[in-house]
Amino acid sequence: MPAIFDEIFNNVRQFDNSVFTTPAFNVKETEKEFVIEAAAPGMDKKDFKIDLKERVLTISAEKEVKEENLEGENYFRKEFCYGSFCKSYQLPENVNEEKIGASYENGILTVRIPKAEEKEKLSKMIKIS
Repeated sequence: MPAIFDEIFNNVRQFDNSVFTTPAFNVKETEKEFVIEAAAPGMDKKDFKIDLKERVLTISAEKEVKEENLEGENYFRKEFCYGSFCKSYQLPENVNEEKIGASYENGILTVRIPKAEEKEKLSKMIKIS
């Protein structure tokens, strides 16, 4: 094979694997809610899936990257890769599951988990018979 092909076929481009690893997660608690934040730059909100089943909140994502450099019908290089992650959290009993919400902005996925309103504690005098 001519030396020109050695240069083309041996020039392997490395992808940034940080896109395909589990993102860094922050979990914090405020007076009114729990907040989960995931640093996931380069993703789209359509890449994420958030499920809640039996007080287990699961955050997952899949991303496929295709990079093509085509010349006519015969291409010299075509690269693609795929990655995914999944992270689950057991939620405490004092959350309002109906009002959980999520947003994705500037590379940060934010899941807000409101706390349930505390029920008024019953206080009464018990008569002894």
